[in-house]
Amino acid sequence: MSILDYNPCNKIEMANMRRNKTARRDKKEGGDRNKKDRRNKTEGGKRKGTRKLSHGAKTWQQHVMSVYKEMKAKDPNVKLGAAMKEAAARKRKGEL
Repeated sequence: MSILDYNPCNKIEMANMRRNKTARRDKKEGGDRNKKDRRNKTEGGKRKGTRKLSHGAKTWQQHVMSVYKEMKAKDPNVKLGAAMKEAAARKRKGEL
């Protein structure tokens, strides 16, 4: 079926034709454009700098990681979520 054989009653078939045309164009351009990760790139292809954390967020991350390392030394199967809960409990107690 070509675009010249357009039948308004057959919308599904026309939608399939458009989808196939887009897929062929994407394949010719080098792949599926939806799968390309362009979030961290600029126009020149260089990556953007990392975002800077606030002082409070940075100290919290350092505290959580220190608690995680302590817990990991005792039990190698411990998860980061458990360390976050422990760090929050210590913060509530005022040990931060």
